Amino acid sequence: MYEIDEVVYQRFHEKNNMIYRRLWDRSLPTFGKMFETNIESHINSHKEGYSRIDFALVAAGWTVYEKFRYAFTWERKNLMDLGYGINWMKNEYPIQYVKDFTDQLKNAAKFYGASLVGIADINEKWIYKDGFVRPSSMSEADSKKKVRGGDTSGSILETPINLPEGINKVIVIAIEMDEGAISTAPAQPAAAAAAVAYSKMAFVISCLGEFIRNLGYRAIQCGNDTALSIPLAIDAGLGAVGRLGLLITPDFGPRVRICKVFTDLPLISDKPNIKFINKVAKYCTNCLKCAETCETGAIPKDKEPSFIGVNISNNPGVRKYYIDAEKCFEFWIENSSDCGNCIAVCPFSKIKKLKTPSEFWRNKEKK
Repeated sequence: MYEIDEVVYQRFHEKNNMIYRRLWDRSLPTFGKMFETNIESHINSHKEGYSRIDFALVAAGWTVYEKFRYAFTWERKNLMDLGYGINWMKNEYPIQYVKDFTDQLKNAAKFYGASLVGIADINEKWIYKDGFVRPSSMSEADSKKKVRGGDTSGSILETPINLPEGINKVIVIAIEMDEGAISTAPAQPAAAAAAVAYSKMAFVISCLGEFIRNLGYRAIQCGNDTALSIPLAIDAGLGAVGRLGLLITPDFGPRVRICKVFTDLPLISDKPNIKFINKVAKYCTNCLKCAETCETGAIPKDKEPSFIGVNISNNPGVRKYYIDAEKCFEFWIENSSDCGNCIAVCPFSKIKKLKTPSEFWRNKEKK
C-alpha cells in the first residue's frame, strides 16, 4: 500500500504547507504573495482564459467554501428546532446492523453530492501534529482574515491537533471537478473547477455532519485542515497517490478534491484498493506526462519514488514521488491561480481532448 520509514516519518506541521509558508517564510520568492499579485496585468493582457469574466467565475466559485460558517465545524453548539422538533435527536440512534447502516451512510453522502465516499480507521500518522485551528462556527474567510493579512504571531499556526477521545472513524469524500473546465488548464476555468469543488465539499460535509449529529453521534468536518487527506483517502479505498503528488481515483483520476468527516459512528471500514494502487505505481514509473507538462519542473522525472523530500513542504519518510511545492507555488503566483496542467494531461483523468477557454465557454452556453 505504502512504505514508511518509521525512523524518519513524523506527523506533519501544517504551517509548512505552502499556503501558510508564504505568510512566514521570508526565504521564499513568493513570501507575502498570493493570487492578486498579477491579476490586473492578466486582465489587461486580454489573454484568452484570463479575462475579468474568467476571474469572476473563479472567485464566485469559492463562495460557499469561504462564507458558510458551519462548513467546517467540530460540533453543534445549539440544537435548533427547524420545524421538526429536537427531542428525537438527543439520544444515540441504535445501530443494529452496522453493515447496512454503513451503506446508508454512504448513500446519504452521495445524496448530498459526494462523487466518491470511503471509510477508514483513523491512523494518527496522518493527523497534523499542529496547525491552524478554525474557531467554532466561523467561516473560512472570517477565521483566516488576520492570518491572510500576514498576522502569524504567537502560536496561531502551531496549535496542537488532537481529535476528541472516541473519534475513531473517518469518512473520506471525493468531489469530481468539471472535466471541460479542468481541460483548459492552466487558464482560469480550470481554477474555477477547483473552486466550485471546494464549495461543493463545504456543502456536502455540512449536510453529512448534521445528518450524523441528528442521529446522536459526533462529526468533525474538515477540508484540507486537521489531517493529510490523500493517505486517508488511500486507506478508505478511494485510490492511489501518483507521480503528480495527488490522489488518483479509478473513476476520475486526479480530477477530484478531497474532504473528510471524523466521527464516532460505528461503521465498517473499507480496504485500500491494492490492485489499483499497484496499477498506478506501475503506470507512473513510465508515464512522465505530468512532469513534462509542468511549467516549473516541480514534478520529478525520477524513475523510482523516494523516501526523501525536496523541502520542508514535503513530509519525508514515505516512499513516493515528492513534488517541489515551492516551484509549483511560484507558478500559482505568476498564473494568479492554481494550475491544473498535471491533472488535465494525466491519462487517468480520462480527458479525451483538451479545450481552449473559448471552447469551454461556448460548450457551456450550448447546454
